[in-house]
Amino acid sequence: MDEEILLEKQNEKMDTEEGWGWLSYLEGKINDLLTKFQELKKERDDLTIELDGEREKRMKLEKKMELISQDKEKVRMRIDQLLHHLKNIDI
Repeated sequence: MDEEILLEKQNEKMDTEEGWGWLSYLEGKINDLLTKFQELKKERDDLTIELDGEREKRMKLEKKMELISQDKEKVRMRIDQLLHHLKNIDI
């Protein structure tokens, strides 16, 4: 009977040690996942900032293209006017 009690105590001790081992393992995995999650969040935030910068650049370029198109149209109209004047001149 004493041997059974001794065996039970040893088994309980082993179960407890194994349980702590698994808990430590799980804690390590959870910490790894949290670290990776934080890294991914930072990467996402960095990419969002970069994307915002690229959008701003695109908007500036679109505005510049619009101004160039307007200037081009003005030049075309001016050339047409000059050509029209040249046609009316008798040489």
